[in-house]
Amino acid sequence: MSKMNAILQGTLNWVDARFPLTSNWKAHLSEYYAPKNFNFWYFFGSLAMLVLVIQIVTGILLTMHFKPDASLNASGVPVAFASVEYIMRDVPWGWLVRYLHSTGASAFFIVICTCSAACSTVPTASHAN
Repeated sequence: MSKMNAILQGTLNWVDARFPLTSNWKAHLSEYYAPKNFNFWYFFGSLAMLVLVIQIVTGILLTMHFKPDASLNASGVPVAFASVEYIMRDVPWGWLVRYLHSTGASAFFIVICTCSAACSTVPTASHAN
């Protein structure tokens, strides 16, 4: 077991000599001092940002393939509906992107409502007086 630890430690030292992996880990993640008023509800802010980024990225990807046209194609199907079918069936991972976008809209609504409801009930320094 100690030989394996020596190999792993040697590998880590080799990586640290070329890229400061452990010092960055300690400085920014494991030994980062959080403020005293930091609580669980701050998690919802970062979660809202994550869901917003997912919405933007999937929206851009869907926009590249969607055709907002109300006219009918040769087979009598609206062009807009045919483009949604194309996204779901022919675009690689298009079904996943569409479902991520539709589910992300609901998730964003839930996260924002939960965050605003919870953060409005948390007392702040201005309310303490």
